[in-house]
Amino acid sequence: MKREMKKEVKKEVKNRTKKKFIVSFGITLAVMLCVMLVGGGVYAGIQVLTRAPYIPAYVEIRPPVRDSDNAGETETPNITESTIMQRKPYFYTFLLFGIDNSNNTDVIMVAALDTVSREAFLVSVPRDTRIETQRRLRKPVSAYAVGRTGGRGHEGGVAELTSDMKSLFGFEPDFYVRIDYAAFERAVDSVGGVTVNVPFHMRYDDPIDNLSINIPAGVQVLNGRQALHFARYRMGNAGFRTITDYERIENQQQIIRALFAQLLSPATITRVPDLIDIYREHVHTNMTYREMLWFGEQLRHLSGATISTYTIPTLGTSGTPHWFEIPCRDGILELVNRTISPFVEDITAEMVNIAQ
Repeated sequence: MKREMKKEVKKEVKNRTKKKFIVSFGITLAVMLCVMLVGGGVYAGIQVLTRAPYIPAYVEIRPPVRDSDNAGETETPNITESTIMQRKPYFYTFLLFGIDNSNNTDVIMVAALDTVSREAFLVSVPRDTRIETQRRLRKPVSAYAVGRTGGRGHEGGVAELTSDMKSLFGFEPDFYVRIDYAAFERAVDSVGGVTVNVPFHMRYDDPIDNLSINIPAGVQVLNGRQALHFARYRMGNAGFRTITDYERIENQQQIIRALFAQLLSPATITRVPDLIDIYREHVHTNMTYREMLWFGEQLRHLSGATISTYTIPTLGTSGTPHWFEIPCRDGILELVNRTISPFVEDITAEMVNIAQ
């Protein structure tokens, strides 16, 4: 029975198109926004162009390759120990990440969209999380840059970061979206800013990096540059607060919820040309034209109340010299199975690569 299921899995995977490519959001984003803002009447006219993305009903999950206790050698997993997992219907997962000028992945999130219950989940991963690869420990902040080496380029960077997320969560996200800081800043300006509650006065000056942050406390509308500073703020000058990575993630999640609310505003329709240019120049994804149209219609049914945000639980830091955030395996498994897991069955400890 198990062998027959594996054959079916391989057949489905073979039938699915394997061609992954980078697409500009271009006119796609314009249509998506129009669908979200105008509603079902207009959507009915273009419905024939959209379709739900195809995801195999069953997926074969192989055990991760773990470091052995013998001189750093690695164990090769036995293929007979692989597990067949059933997918939740119309449930999709996404790797969302932002890069800086050095190709560091400064913002890392895995999201899930349940189009049956019309809920969305967003799980943030601290940039200093300890990731266990086959060769050494590292932080996901460097994964994209490492993957680009050796002529592998953007696709190599995505593959490396995707592998890190599979180590933590037990599955590879279906889609990815990569955005840089210039796009984020321009997007916030294009929708007229975002309203957030700044918890304290943020002040930090670094003449070497030509960085100057000065954001007073309180509820206010931030422009693109201020919103970027708010999302990236970590340390302050003398007399001003330095925050933890978790507080920083909370700020990032607040910005995302605020930006999502602005994108759902009817006033955004006048900003479509600007948003088209931003996405064409700065955003990369492996979603196809039709898939983005379909997801655009699904997002129209969401509100801020149906988007739940989380951060992976950790056991504290490892201390010097690396300052890793130690992931809590049991806590992560509980969170993932409750929120972003695409499977009907629970993901187990054998399916992740988190040492405890």
